[in-house]
Amino acid sequence: MAADVLTYNALVEINQELKAESVGLTSAITAAYGDGGGASGPSNADSIQMVKNAGAPNTGMWCMIPKTAAAGGSWTGGFKVCETSSYRRCDASCNWTVPGGVTCARFQIWGAGGGSGSSCCCGGSPNGGSGAYASVIMPVTAGSTYTLCAGCAYCCYTERSQMTQDGCPSYATGPGLTNFCAEGGETSIFCEVKTRGQCVQNLSESYCSWMGSCICNTGTDYCSHDTETGGVGYPEGYRDAHYQSTASCKSFYGEADNGEIWGVPGQFSYAHYDHGANEFCTWSPGVYGFPSESCCCFCFSNENSGCCYQACYCAHQIPNAGAFGYSTCGGDTSGCADVGRMGMVCISYL
Repeated sequence: MAADVLTYNALVEINQELKAESVGLTSAITAAYGDGGGASGPSNADSIQMVKNAGAPNTGMWCMIPKTAAAGGSWTGGFKVCETSSYRRCDASCNWTVPGGVTCARFQIWGAGGGSGSSCCCGGSPNGGSGAYASVIMPVTAGSTYTLCAGCAYCCYTERSQMTQDGCPSYATGPGLTNFCAEGGETSIFCEVKTRGQCVQNLSESYCSWMGSCICNTGTDYCSHDTETGGVGYPEGYRDAHYQSTASCKSFYGEADNGEIWGVPGQFSYAHYDHGANEFCTWSPGVYGFPSESCCCFCFSNENSGCCYQACYCAHQIPNAGAFGYSTCGGDTSGCADVGRMGMVCISYL
């Protein structure tokens, strides 16, 4: 009997220790990942950093970005601010006054996408970079007014040498928000290869090349032949040059008095060049909120194909996306380039 009592007491003590450990683990998980992401939630600094570094195509951790208020419940209202014409490239803005009875809101912003250039004979331009994205869930006060601005992509389709304009930022300002901004996507190929660490050293000069080809016209396009610019020329093997998707230098910023800023930096596309088939294939990077519409692959083979993939032809009519690339061979020097897609601001509230 005495042994049974001692055993029982020991088990009770172990159970109490396990309960205390469970409470401690629950608190640690909540501290790391949050309780839903609302204004009263705990700090998620480490998780925010992990999400920020999870670039396309490794976008699985983007699901950690909170979507609902900490207090629970579904959003009862909302709207978007963006261009709605078939070109999907220009800006839009408005002021929003918090309706009566509304106490919590989610602000989401997508920067406009970067553009792409056209090309010289046997050359082209990669996809423009996607813009950055940011989100915050925070308390709001009825009657407060916020300014919402969705950034503009470059205004016009361009000829060669003209596409050097990055996508414009999107932002929201108002009570409780400071410098809440998502930058637009990258356009310059020079900036892309430097960010990717792909600059190479020639024996006689320092230059950057895009997948082995010469970068021309202040980073707007590339030329594949040695004779056109005195550069390094295209790769000489089967699929012997490719770029993996990765985050660009375009980022998001901001502080909220009673909320946390989550976000995703701008992204570059993924591409490969198949010299044996004279084929250039490019994959667009993922856009937060539009996974099925954004990760598309298009291949260009020995022809001027860039104009087939513009927004006005229903290509990537989503915010934040970079322009489709351009590839040509056979002497074309006047084909049109593509522009990035518009920025967007979305508000959800309850």
